[in-house]
Amino acid sequence: MCFSFEVSIGTFLFSWGSAFYLLSKDLTVMEQQSIYFLMIFSTMQLLDAILWSVGMEKNSINYAVTSYLIPSVLSAQVIYNLLVINKLWNPLVLGVILATIVALFNLNRGYSKQSCNMFSSPIWGNSYTKAGMLFFAILISFGRIGLVGTKLHILLVMLLTLFASWLFSGGEGSLWCAFANIASIYYLVMYRNK
Repeated sequence: MCFSFEVSIGTFLFSWGSAFYLLSKDLTVMEQQSIYFLMIFSTMQLLDAILWSVGMEKNSINYAVTSYLIPSVLSAQVIYNLLVINKLWNPLVLGVILATIVALFNLNRGYSKQSCNMFSSPIWGNSYTKAGMLFFAILISFGRIGLVGTKLHILLVMLLTLFASWLFSGGEGSLWCAFANIASIYYLVMYRNK
């Protein structure tokens, strides 16, 4: 889990380095989309690194990262999965996306802080409910059945919802760190012979 600046920035560099390496291979469109999603997903680690670099103190940097950048990256994950990967351009989906974006910006308004668990992982803005995490996980993994990485996205849903509250008692954002590393290794193994 990301419990320091070094781990967060290392995860970001590893994920993005793996992504650039894999994008140089002969990937299918679906495989490329999975890698682009990984890049959006792992950008959260750069934001966590910024939070760690300011000691998660209540200052303007923490406020800007928590209130604007984190919900923007989370929103980008939903938008990319539903509109780019799944091409679900219809009024209902657009309404769900809009409602999700509004909720993400409302939930993250304020400051991030360290959790009181053994990892001291960042808690972004207000803490997330299990139901909210489940809904978000469904939105970013929706439609992946039959796509490359389906098993990986099912793992994401399980990690973000079922195990977060039991294992970490807050700071669910650290799961982005673990999943970014898992996904990077998974794709490196799966696409190594391309």
